[in-house]
Amino acid sequence: MLRRRIPSSLIPPRLDLSKALAIGVTTYSERYESFFKPLYQSLSRIFPEVPLTIAVNGHGSAESQSRYLQRFEREICQSAPAHHHFVLHDQAHGLTTLWNAMLAAPPQPRPLLILNDDLRVHAWLRRWAEAFPWSRVELELINSSWSHFVIAPSTLDRVGAFDPGFPGIGFEDMDYTARAGLVGVPIGNHLCGYLRHQDHKPQTTSFDQISGRVWGKYTSANQSHFADQWQECPPDQGVFIKQIQTHVRARRPVTCFALPLIPAGAWRGSVLYPDRPT
Repeated sequence: MLRRRIPSSLIPPRLDLSKALAIGVTTYSERYESFFKPLYQSLSRIFPEVPLTIAVNGHGSAESQSRYLQRFEREICQSAPAHHHFVLHDQAHGLTTLWNAMLAAPPQPRPLLILNDDLRVHAWLRRWAEAFPWSRVELELINSSWSHFVIAPSTLDRVGAFDPGFPGIGFEDMDYTARAGLVGVPIGNHLCGYLRHQDHKPQTTSFDQISGRVWGKYTSANQSHFADQWQECPPDQGVFIKQIQTHVRARRPVTCFALPLIPAGAWRGSVLYPDRPT
């Protein structure tokens, strides 16, 4: 317990991680003040040299989203270092679209540690990251959760990007589990006591106008898309999906999705507005 109380200023970096990994965080307006800002400040302090990409989803009315993005730009983007990038959406998109955008953002290639925004991190996460085998990782969950996981460029080469056809949140992790299993990419699990998932249950989400909710926060549209792609099957014919405790097989040939191409000229400095004409 004592080491968790040591200020991060007294835990100086021992290794340069600037080329070992990048970090990506997805967020939206409801979590900005209570969750995202503290997390962003902590990550910036703990990993000052590591490239960081933030994908901000659309949410609510166009007017309220515009005000939110203006505040985000003023409070976050304008003072951010050059190796931080921001993908700012005016409209709501599926979580897989945000994940793919972070994977396609500079710099490439290197493993990406993808984090949800409702996390609390401790300064000793730095020591954990310095000991993590970044050069050998393929696809690794942290604490058995897709709320924080690592994905390597070699995995994207074999499995492909995340399915952009998921319009909301939920079931995209099961889809990628199934597609990884089909090509023989194992999904590991790394324990880390310095990442704590708050499991925030939002009052509203970016996807409330897309469909109803499943299991409290997932979207029924994503559930339907998953069911269109996969069907239950005997154990010897498919891939086991832990969340639904069954094996699945593809209903049709599985697509290996490519990452979106982001022209260098689309960036306005370190900010990208995917929903606006360039």
